[in-house]
Amino acid sequence: MISSLRTGALHSQRRIARRLILTVGTPIATLLGASVVVFLAIHFVPGDPTETLLSSAGRSNPALVAQFRAAYGLDQPIWIQYGAWLGHVLTGDFGRSVVTDERVTDIVWSRLRATLLLGGVASVIALTAGIVFGMVASYASDRVGSTLKAIPLIGLAFPSFAIGIALSFVFAVKLHLLPSSGMQSPIGSGDIGDVLVHTILPALALSVYPAAFTARLVQGSMEEVEGQDFVRTAKSLGIPGWRITVQHVFPNAVLPVITNGAVLIGYMLTAAVFVEQVFNWPGIGSMMVNAVLTRDYPVLEAGALVVALTYVLLSLGVDFLYGRVDPRVKVRRRQLA
Repeated sequence: MISSLRTGALHSQRRIARRLILTVGTPIATLLGASVVVFLAIHFVPGDPTETLLSSAGRSNPALVAQFRAAYGLDQPIWIQYGAWLGHVLTGDFGRSVVTDERVTDIVWSRLRATLLLGGVASVIALTAGIVFGMVASYASDRVGSTLKAIPLIGLAFPSFAIGIALSFVFAVKLHLLPSSGMQSPIGSGDIGDVLVHTILPALALSVYPAAFTARLVQGSMEEVEGQDFVRTAKSLGIPGWRITVQHVFPNAVLPVITNGAVLIGYMLTAAVFVEQVFNWPGIGSMMVNAVLTRDYPVLEAGALVVALTYVLLSLGVDFLYGRVDPRVKVRRRQLA
């Protein structure tokens, strides 16, 4: 009896340790792998920040180039450069920009806030519009429903930057209703109202694909859940239709949206690079594009690592949320524990 209890406790401890390793170790391994790939990719691309910077300043001579490369450690073997860079990153020091000599941490933080604002507003628009549209399409009549089902396909067909250009042309150039560039007016007060007005067009452009994707998920899931036995049983018991929808159908239909949350996060982080370029939005995407053009290694490496970290953290948040709302996941986790 005692030996069986000890064996059960040992198996339970092993399961808990395995869960901790997967929960903590996987994100760390992902970030470490991303840092290696990004660092190697950046340094193997033809070009050199010393040549770009010094030639633009008209001071490109061999002695000055060698001095500049030594100052930034670019004359060392690639593995030594990576080890030194990773050691500084682990202490929170991303170095200084080779172009502006600003602290990379300050540059990335200011740009990351702008991207998170844009992504947050776009996420609210996408989830709200997608869920509402998917529910309406699933309950519409056959003729109207078939038309509504085709609308999300249009949103899935066009890239975000093309939608951004169209929105800018219509609402900024032709109608003069909304600003098309920047995060605030050059002569404005820069208050929250001014920032939100500048956020409308880029957020709409960024939200179209996720909204269409969410609408298709909700619509298909609603129709599938409506055919389940527990819904038919609830209807046979005379429970009002609105109550069945709110308490039973919708909570189950929205689960695929949470499941695919990581996919949508990855898309929005990628699409934000192009949308920020279209609207001259001072986010991390436009920062990385400029860093590529100027071969600003420290800024580019920090930006890529921060994007990877953001994706990992948001994906963990999605996984945690899914575990909280899906009873089946709760039961499995209790059994593992």
